[in-house]
Amino acid sequence: MIEHDTRQNTVTRLHPAPHKQVRLEGLYLDHQLHLQGQAGLPYVYSNFITSLDGRIAVGESGHTTHSVPAAITNPRDWRLYQELAGQSQILITSGRFYRQSRAGEAQDVLPVGAQPAFADIRRWRVEQGLQPQPDIAIISGSLDIPLVALQPYRNRRLIVVTGTDADEGKAKALQENGVEVVRAGPGRTVDGGRLVQHLAACGYSSIYAIAGPAVFSTLLQSRVVDRLYLTFACTLLSGHVYDTLTRGEPLVPPQGMHMVSLYHDAHAPPGAGQLFAMFASAG
Repeated sequence: MIEHDTRQNTVTRLHPAPHKQVRLEGLYLDHQLHLQGQAGLPYVYSNFITSLDGRIAVGESGHTTHSVPAAITNPRDWRLYQELAGQSQILITSGRFYRQSRAGEAQDVLPVGAQPAFADIRRWRVEQGLQPQPDIAIISGSLDIPLVALQPYRNRRLIVVTGTDADEGKAKALQENGVEVVRAGPGRTVDGGRLVQHLAACGYSSIYAIAGPAVFSTLLQSRVVDRLYLTFACTLLSGHVYDTLTRGEPLVPPQGMHMVSLYHDAHAPPGAGQLFAMFASAG
């Protein structure tokens, strides 16, 4: 029988054996993801938190977009989200995030967070020779990106990735405001493989995708996802309006993933707990 450490700073490793208590802080920083990529072949990883019934985002009254359910968000998962960001050279986001920010519906500013709790992650980046903050690649077919929402990130390189038929006027407006625009897909869509190839050519070797199911599916369709971090909040939500991890056409063949590690956190969400799982591409 496994006896859980009652100290708030630990989680229980379930896989691989043997079971043992480990510190929450530093759990993902130890993965050294910024060193996993090779020249011309970046390491691509993503992260989600989901309820037991598969909800990663839900519709809320008064909101124009879906948001991560408040019932499953918690600072312990958020800490690990920040640790993953700390190892990235560039983040992949979506135009929707900036529209959410403009509407006051975004979950938070993009990592790495400026809060004192994440000072060790920011310090770790500098010690590892990384830039103080990861750069940002924004996938957008519409190019409807409020310029004011980009202001907090002007100290980073901003690259908007869109399709060949995206609006030329909007692209020019972004470029005139210091934002790079890259066309990497047919019509107004983005091809995940061409996106990653472009980022590789720019010298990036660790890429953290933090957008929703549309972007994740774009990357999966091109078979460029190397690792998935998935937090299972042991909570059932139900409801009619929600997002799951992926959307769109079926993956043919299905994308195999094998579990590399699994940890149990008894401390959050309250009355439920959560599992921190890591999966790697099966090829």
